[in-house]
This record gives sequence, C-alpha cells and structure tokens, in this order.
Amino acid sequence: MKRFVLIALGGVLLVPAAAHAQRISPMQAGNFARVCSKPAGASVCDAYITGMADAGALAKINDKNEGDANAPAGFCIPASENAASMRSKVISWLKGHSDSLSKPVGESVFRALHDSYPCSATK
Repeated sequence: MKRFVLIALGGVLLVPAAAHAQRISPMQAGNFARVCSKPAGASVCDAYITGMADAGALAKINDKNEGDANAPAGFCIPASENAASMRSKVISWLKGHSDSLSKPVGESVFRALHDSYPCSATK
C-alpha cells in the first residue's frame, strides 16, 4: 500500500500543471475602429465598449472582495458617461495610436479606456 501511494504521488508530481489560457477575441482593433466609425456599427460598438467598462468595474469590485482593496482600477468611467461618448473617445484614441490597430481589440479598447478615463490617485 505504501508503495502504491508513493507511485501515485510521483505520478501526480510528474504531470505538468495545466496552463490557464484566457480567451482573446481574434478581431483586430483596426477592424473594430472601422465598424465603430459607421452609423450601422454604433450599437455593436457601444455594446462591446460597455461590456469592457462593466468588466473593468467588476474586476475592481472582485479585487476588493478578494481582499486586495488597493488593487489599481484599470479605468474610472463616471456613472454619468453614456455609450456614445465612450465610443467617441475610444475611436479617437484608436486613430491616435495606429500602432494598436493590429493588436487584439480587447487590449486596445482597454488601453483606450485606461487613457481616456484615468482614476485619481485617491481611488
């Protein structure tokens, strides 16, 4: 029995730990900017940006709940800000950062929100 336990333990130790890959949208930021710049794409664009904003806010809440109240927020969007205003800022940011257009849309939109809606040092 002791031998079985040692063999089982050795087998477990030899199994590599599973990597926790995260899903990233294959869409590039340049394609997203084109969609967002057309009236027909406004609602889809707004939904994506609002989802990113919600994810950022919820991540901060999760950090607080997990005991890391000092974890920095990625961005701080005022509650009064509407989707059209966020879209305008994201599109402007993308136009000003052409190096980001070939990157994943999530990364670029996050950076746009981060730069457009910085958090004060007291938050």
